[in-house]
Order: sequence, then C-alpha cells, then structure tokens
Amino acid sequence: MPYPPNDGGAIATLNMIKGFEQKGDTVTVLTMKTHKHTFSIRDLPLSIRNSIAWHQVDVNTRINPIKALLNLLFSKEPYNAVRFNSDEFATKLKDLLQKNNYDIIQLEGLYLYMYYDIIRHYTKSKISLRAHNIEHEIWERLAKNESNFFKKIYLQEISSRVKKVELNFIKKVDLLIPISHRDAKVLNSNNRTFVSPTGIENKKIKYSNPIYKKTIFYIGALDWVPNQEALIWFLENVWSDINKEFKEWDFVIAGRNASGKFEKDIIRYNIKYLGEVDDAIKFIDEHNVMVVPLMSGSGMRIKIIEGMARGKCILTTSVGIEGISAKNNKEVFIVDSAKEYKEILSEIMKKSDKIDICRKNAFTFVQKEYNNENVIHNLRSFYLEIL
Repeated sequence: MPYPPNDGGAIATLNMIKGFEQKGDTVTVLTMKTHKHTFSIRDLPLSIRNSIAWHQVDVNTRINPIKALLNLLFSKEPYNAVRFNSDEFATKLKDLLQKNNYDIIQLEGLYLYMYYDIIRHYTKSKISLRAHNIEHEIWERLAKNESNFFKKIYLQEISSRVKKVELNFIKKVDLLIPISHRDAKVLNSNNRTFVSPTGIENKKIKYSNPIYKKTIFYIGALDWVPNQEALIWFLENVWSDINKEFKEWDFVIAGRNASGKFEKDIIRYNIKYLGEVDDAIKFIDEHNVMVVPLMSGSGMRIKIIEGMARGKCILTTSVGIEGISAKNNKEVFIVDSAKEYKEILSEIMKKSDKIDICRKNAFTFVQKEYNNENVIHNLRSFYLEIL
C-alpha cells in the first residue's frame, strides 16, 4: 500500500501513480494491505481517492518460522517472495483483467512475479516491471556483511534463489523500468528498457533552513535489515567518538516499525530517538546534516533525494548513493569507512560554510534531475512510443 508516503517504496510508487493521473491517464491500482502497510483505501485523501481506481486486498506477509523452515528444506522458491502469494489477490487481479482493458500493466517490484501467468492468460497488455532495486543484490550484501555463520549460510541461499528468479523474470516481461542506469547495466536485460528515477513533486522541492543547526539526523524504516545494520554500525564506529569531541551536537533518529530490541540497542548511545514521526518532511526541515550509512541494499535511496530536495547536506556511502548521479564533495559527501566519516563530520562541524555550500548544491541538483513532472513525462513518452 503506497500510502502514507513514509518510506522509499511508497514514495516512489505514489509519485508515479499521481504523476500519470495528473497527465490525464486512467489509472487503476491493485494493492496489498499488509502488517507493514496497514492503511485502508477508505481513508485516502479525496484528492487521490476520487480520481484513481483503488482496489485493496488483505495479504498476510508476516514471517512464519515454521513455513520459512519448510520452504528452506522443500522448496526452491525464495521465502521472502512466497509470502506475497495470495489466492485472494490473484482472484481480484483476474476480475480486474476480465472487466477492463489496460494499455500497460506495471508491476511495482520483483515479488509480483508469481502473478505473471495470470496476467498473460487474461490480457494482451504490455507487462512492465518497475525495478525499484536489484533484489538479489540486497541479500548478497547482507550475507557478505553477516558474521553469524548460520545466518550467513541462510542469507546466501536466499540471495541465490532470488537471483535466479529475478534474472529469469526480467526475460519474461515486455518492458523493464529500472530506477537507475547503474541498475539497468547490472540487470543487463535484452528487453526494451527505460531508466526512470523516482521523482519528487514540485511542492516538496523547497529549500529549508534548519531550526536545530547543530544536529545530524537519520530517518528511515527501522524494520528493514539494511537500515538496522547501517545505523548500529554508525553508532558504534562513528557517533560514539564524534559525540565525545562535539558534545554540543545532537544525533536525532526517526523511523517506523522498530522492534523493542532494536530501540534498546540504539538508545544505549547518547542520541535523541523519536520513533515514527507524523511528518517526515517537517522532521527533515528542522535538522541539518543527514547521514545514510548504508552498507547493503540496492536501488535508489529515496530519502537521500528527499533530503536534497529540502536543501540538506548529506553524508552517505558508495552503496547509499548508488543510482544517484550526485558528485562527491559537491552535492553530497561519499564516505566508506568510520575514519572518513569522522574526518568529514569533524570538518563540517567546525566549518559550517561547508555545510551551506553542500546544501545549496544538493538542492540545485534535485531541481534539475528529479522533478516528478519531468520524470513522468519521459516515461509516458517511452510507453506511448511502445504502444
């Protein structure tokens, strides 16, 4: 369910849905309501509920340890994908396909692959895969960074299964829409491919001055393993030392769906933890330097684009900046070790003019490259050419 737009996937999907509708297209959305995305379409704002045909099916995607074990022993399908297989969703999909004629059926992410045969059977529409990331790459990187032997073996098995599914599936779909040129190159598909980054709405591209200038901040979904891994690493290896030298600076963390254990793990450090915030943009506006210390994951980090769109100075890793063509030491600072992080943070905390220059460059960059209206225009032109 891509509402409310409080994580990267929801933002990317909702901006595209709204973008096509605003261009005059008839848009139908079939979405899953899960334990992580519980919003009901009945509660959508009228501005998008009345202009778009929304359909929603409850799908239980909770991890079941017994089912996970059985899947590991007796199946070759990745369990993280199988959780999205729903008879009710399949029934609703068939119903929509039988009652309507669509030009394009756009699948938001790899884990809808199990519905491909249904779509092919009931329609001759072009099937487009919107690849938000390279899914198998996420699991490969998690496995590489995992120190627990048994978890490492399990993650390697999952990544192998996901890779096989992913590379086979992109050969089946008619169109591939990766989020970055880098992802397009890695996926290396012979399909008709068009790179379409996540766009930011015009009204959300606004240069903001922080209320709390001596703050670094982090915002992201705290139930996503790569985010958890990144945040713990940063707290242990960077913030614990920086905080000793720059006691007047605060580190503020916001994010949804953190487990009780994870909350205990991070509040042991001298931080301000807010949990889920009502307004992510307001939170970003209030603070100054954004850190995104990802070491695994894939695709484009939407929160980085959102931060730049509000004129924030951002420190991230080579993994974090993947898919975003920002220049190091100009529109963003790219650092891949604790030593580099501490050096850059120490420097910008002493020289606020470096923060201001980075902020202005980041804002100009997003205005030019990630305006949602331009992103949708370009993708529509590609679709119209195909049709």
